[in-house]
Amino acid sequence: MKLLKSKKVLFSLKLILFLVLIMPVCYANIGHMPLLAVSQTKDGYEGSPADLYLEIKPGTGRVFIETYPLTKLDTQISTRFAREIACKYVNADCDNYDFFYTIRAESSIIGGPSAGSAISALTIAMLDNLNVNKDITITGTINSGGIVGPVGGLKEKIDAASEIKIKKVLIPAGTRFSKEKDNKTIDLVEYGNEKNIVVVEVSDI
Repeated sequence: MKLLKSKKVLFSLKLILFLVLIMPVCYANIGHMPLLAVSQTKDGYEGSPADLYLEIKPGTGRVFIETYPLTKLDTQISTRFAREIACKYVNADCDNYDFFYTIRAESSIIGGPSAGSAISALTIAMLDNLNVNKDITITGTINSGGIVGPVGGLKEKIDAASEIKIKKVLIPAGTRFSKEKDNKTIDLVEYGNEKNIVVVEVSDI
C-alpha cells in the first residue's frame, strides 16, 4: 500500500511539473508595445506617444481594459474585437484566459479604434511567444479578416514617433498621401524620412 501511495504521489508531482513546464511563457509576463495617439486641440490634431500593456492570466475569456486618462466606449469595443481577431489568427482557444489591457497616454481623451491593429499585434505576439520590437509601432483600425483600416492624424502620429525615437511606423495601406487642412498633400513616407523614420503601408495584420 505504501509503495502504491508513493507511486501516486510521484506521478502527481510529475504531472504538476509537466503542466507548469508546458504552460506558455507569455501567460506569466506583461507585454508592451509603444502606441501613437492624437488629441484634438483648437489648432487641430496633436500627436503624443502612448503605451499599450497586456497581461494574460488563466480565466474564462474575459477582456478588461484600463486607460489613463479615461477612454471612450468605442476604444473598449475595438479592444474586444482586436482580441478576437488575434485569437483567430493564431488559432488559440482564448476562452480559458483573461486579457488585461492597459493604455497610458498623455492626451486628455483616448478615443476611437485607432489602436486596434496594435492591440491585435501585441496579443498575437504574446499568444505565439514572439518578441516585440520596441523600435516599431503600428496605427490603424482592425477589421474582419485582420484587415488594417485607415485612421486620422497620421502626420501628427509620426511627429510623436519621432519624439520617442521610433524607427519604423506601419500605417494602413492607401494612406501614404495625407491631405492637410491647407489642402496641401503630404507624402508620409518622405515626411518620415525627414525624421529618420521608415513609414510602411500595410494592408493586414
